[in-house]
Amino acid sequence: MMEDIQKLLSKLSHLHKVEQERIKKEKEDGKCFNVFSALNLSSDEVHLHSRLLATLLNPNADHGLGDVFLKSFLGTIDLPENYIIHCKGQLVERYVGKVTQTDGGRIDIILEDGNHAIIIENKIYASDQPNQLLRYYNYGKKEFGENNFKLVYLTLYGCEPSEISLGGEIFNVAQLSYGQDVLNLLEEFAQSQSPKPIHRTIQDYIAIIKQLTSQDMDTAYKENVIQEAIDNISATSILLQLSEEMGKEIRDRYIFSPLNTWAKDQNISYKVTEDNGALLLVPQKWTNYAIRIKTENRHYWERVWISIIKNSNSFNSTEERKLDCFSDPPHEDNLFGWSWISDDEGNNWHDPAQYPQICEKEVLNWIQDKIKEIINLTENEQF
Repeated sequence: MMEDIQKLLSKLSHLHKVEQERIKKEKEDGKCFNVFSALNLSSDEVHLHSRLLATLLNPNADHGLGDVFLKSFLGTIDLPENYIIHCKGQLVERYVGKVTQTDGGRIDIILEDGNHAIIIENKIYASDQPNQLLRYYNYGKKEFGENNFKLVYLTLYGCEPSEISLGGEIFNVAQLSYGQDVLNLLEEFAQSQSPKPIHRTIQDYIAIIKQLTSQDMDTAYKENVIQEAIDNISATSILLQLSEEMGKEIRDRYIFSPLNTWAKDQNISYKVTEDNGALLLVPQKWTNYAIRIKTENRHYWERVWISIIKNSNSFNSTEERKLDCFSDPPHEDNLFGWSWISDDEGNNWHDPAQYPQICEKEVLNWIQDKIKEIINLTENEQF
């Protein structure tokens, strides 16, 4: 059986080499350039996804599309084409009052013409907030009437909203996905409309969505890999059965273990939390805070970020400010801001597509550099 596995890996290695040469040539020709990737906006819910979608859906915007994209979107959520005839007010991050148990917050996207509304909660990687959808549902019911608005929960894969977000209540929420619904809308639109300047932007956005939903592999390459895997199904079966163990071994060997060793060499305390869902690193001079590397999924280490948190229950400071070393502002217990690991290119350590970067120590090196940057930035402060 080992001979069969080696045979399969040899064939896949050849296909991979050819594909890497193709990608290299495309990069040299500038075909891989993407303005959103260049600006590090790939997973930015507000500044890319909410704003761009709201602009495309707004028939009053100066994209030259009129209401074509809006009508297609309305059909996707089973609403008539004339449900929204124009858009008024602030479309993105609309403030709807102070957050309480049942009301308030900021709506990611809202399309409304005074008679009807579509309220969109947009989730790329952020977790649900308590009673979030309940609060927006109550806002829609109060402002437009129970039968005159649609509440939409938009995620990468069309996930169901959590009980936390629903607040234990039952009401209608339309579930949409970037990976199918939004992507299909964009691709159909790009193919059916005559070229306009906005088309280049849409093509770049399609590429970003494919990256985020692991659909960006070249079609011919993918088909060849699948065929080789099927032709060598016994060897393929063994590798698939071992995929979880391989992922764990890769994380342990190329992130956790060397990071622990490096931390000791730097006089940094290294601790794994009891739930195995975070790493706490405390530089030698720090007494009140810790650098935290945390995941939303402690079993697979998906969606991983780094921040600074309190390291002592007896420390009562309420200080909250953004440090330059973090890309995002303070949120919840991330008191000085936070950043996705690897600036969000490698924040899913369970994704096989990320394994090469992990094994080549790109993720480890990024973490080490970020920790050193944090320490240098705070060396004259009492942390």
